[in-house]
Amino acid sequence: MSQKKRVHEYLKTGARLTSEKARVELGVGSFPKRICELKAMGIKVKDRWKRVKTRFSGTVSVKEYYL
Repeated sequence: MSQKKRVHEYLKTGARLTSEKARVELGVGSFPKRICELKAMGIKVKDRWKRVKTRFSGTVSVKEYYL
């Protein structure tokens, strides 16, 4: 199964996906490229910024994608 298809199937379950989660759980190294490919196919991928804690007690913003 292609990475693009893996990402699409995962998002179709209603789950949300970040670059880190896509890398760890789906083995997708170039996640933003896969999102662009899905959008080019006409799939309405939504996104939002999310604050997450780092292992160094700080926080960062990451983009989270969903359908």
